[in-house]
Amino acid sequence: MRDSTAVPVALYARYSTDRQDTRSIDDQLRRCREHAAARGFTVAAEYADAAISGAHLDRAQLQKMLGDVRQRGGPPFKAVLIDDLSRLSRDLGDTWKIIFEDLAIVDVKVIDVTTGMASDSAGARLTFGALALVNDTFLQLVRSETHRGLTGRALAGFWTGGRVYGYATVEEENPPDPEHCRKRMVLHPEESEIVRRIFTLFADGISLKNIAARLNEEGVTAPHDHGRGNKIGRGWGHTTVRAMLLNQRYIGHFAWNSTKWVRVPGKKTRRKVARPEAERVVRECPELAIITKDLWDLVQERFRRTRKHHGRGRPAGTGTHVYLVSGLLRCGVCGGSMTVMGRKIKAGVRYATFGCTTHSQRGSSICPNSLTISERKASAAILGALQDALTDPLLAERFQRSFERRFGELTRTSSSDAADIERRIREAEGRVRNVTEAMAKIGYSEACSGSSASKRAGSPT
Repeated sequence: MRDSTAVPVALYARYSTDRQDTRSIDDQLRRCREHAAARGFTVAAEYADAAISGAHLDRAQLQKMLGDVRQRGGPPFKAVLIDDLSRLSRDLGDTWKIIFEDLAIVDVKVIDVTTGMASDSAGARLTFGALALVNDTFLQLVRSETHRGLTGRALAGFWTGGRVYGYATVEEENPPDPEHCRKRMVLHPEESEIVRRIFTLFADGISLKNIAARLNEEGVTAPHDHGRGNKIGRGWGHTTVRAMLLNQRYIGHFAWNSTKWVRVPGKKTRRKVARPEAERVVRECPELAIITKDLWDLVQERFRRTRKHHGRGRPAGTGTHVYLVSGLLRCGVCGGSMTVMGRKIKAGVRYATFGCTTHSQRGSSICPNSLTISERKASAAILGALQDALTDPLLAERFQRSFERRFGELTRTSSSDAADIERRIREAEGRVRNVTEAMAKIGYSEACSGSSASKRAGSPT
C-alpha cells in the first residue's frame, strides 16, 4: 500500500543534441527514481526533453512542468528531482529564475541528485549559484572554442559549415588529422549553371516571381527541397531568388564572421547582429566565382533603380491591416497559407481578397489553385459556423455539465479555504456599499442622467 504521507515529486531529464545517446534520458530518470525510492518519495510526474539545448527555455516538457505547477489547486508535486543542475539549464539567469522564482513561488523545491542539495536547504543559494555559474561558463567556453576553430578554418581557406547553392564540398587531401578532415569548396557544375541563368534572367528584366515560376515549371530542384534547410514550402520562391542575387560569394568574394546570432532571452529564436569590420575574415577566391563582375554590376544596378523608383517600405502611417481571417485560411489543394491578393477601398469601406500564397509566389506548377475568395465572404462563413456551433443545444448541455462538475470541485474546499472565500466576499460587499454611498452623496449628474435616459429610450449600446 502506498504511504499517503509520502512527498510527491516530479522528475526532469534532458540531453542536448541528437548526436548524444538517447539512453541518457533513461539513465537520468533511473538515478532520480532511485533517489526518490531511497527517501520514500512518490513519483507523481516525469518530464523529459530529448536532443534540446539547455541554453534556452523553449523546451516543450520544461514548459509543461512549469505550467503544471501553476495550475489551480496548487502544484501536483512538492519537489523536482534532476540528475544534475545542468540538466535543468546551462544559462545562469535561466537556472536562477526557474529555481528561485518560478518554482519557489509555488513552494516547489529542486533537488540535485548528484550533490543531494535541495534548493530550500541552508546555503542552497550559494551552492546552486556556484553550480549554475560553472554550467554557464562551460557553455561559453564551448561557444568560444567552436568559434576559434571555425576562425582558423576560415583563415586557412577551408569551409566553415553551411550550404550555398552552386557549390559543393570535398575533403582535403592528406589531412593532418584523419579523424577530423576539413573540407574545401568546389563548384557544383549543374547548380552553377542555374545560378548563372538566374543572374542573366534578372539582368534581362525578368521579375523575381517570374524567374521562380519558370524554374518551378521546368522542375529545377530548389535549394531547400528534399528536406534541406528549415523551409517547409517546396520549390523556388521569389525570396530565395532575391537572396541569391545579393550573395557576393558568386563573384568569388567570401566573408566569414560578418554577423553573429544572439539568442532572444528565454526563447529558442535568435536574431542576427552585425560584427565589427575588424573581426571579419575576407578572402577573394576568383577560382570560385560563378558569374562575372560585369553581370553582378548589372544585377545590382537594377536593384538600385527599383529601390529608387518604388522606395523602401510602407509610407509612414500606413500600418498593416489585420483581418479576422488572417492566418486562419488554408489552401484546399496544397494546404499552404492564404494571404491578401488584392485590396481596395470603396466609399470608405475596405475590401480584400485572399488567395493561395504558394500559387502566388511559386507558380502553378507547385500549386495550381488560382482561386480567390472575398475576405467578407470568408469572415461571414466563419462567423456563421461559430454561431451554429454555439447555439447547438448539445453544446449548451455539455457546457452546463462541465460547469457543474467544475463548480462542485471548487466548492469541495477545506474549512480554511471556505473562510478565506467568505472573508473576500465580505470585503467585496463592503466596497460596493462604499461606492454606492459615495454616488448617493454626489447627487444629480448630467452624464449619468443622460446615459440612463438614452438606455430607457432604447439607444444601442
